[in-house]
Amino acid sequence: MRRSATRIAAGFAAALVTSLTVALPASPATAGEPFKSPDTGLVFYSSYPTEVVGRQATPDGVCRPVPADATWLLAWSGGFGSVPGYRTPDCSGEASELNNFHSWPKGRYLTYKAS
Repeated sequence: MRRSATRIAAGFAAALVTSLTVALPASPATAGEPFKSPDTGLVFYSSYPTEVVGRQATPDGVCRPVPADATWLLAWSGGFGSVPGYRTPDCSGEASELNNFHSWPKGRYLTYKAS
């Protein structure tokens, strides 16, 4: 059941971003890797929905910095289960799950661990 929900959410996200790509004009100020669907691994996006600001190929449980411009992420592939985000630079303290298809204010999370 959970796998079905994940696939449905990923399909919905791809459809949403694809429709936003058509609806939103390209911005000359946007400097980042362009969106592609389907993508691979864990992909961080900026508030401009088609700009990739970071990625991770496979989960490893290592504390990593959240890309500074990231406001949401999507686990396209690679077996990512949990992606807790932290407001501290060393992955300590209270964590919030980032891999549940929601966004956050830019700079809210400093680090994450993907497993």
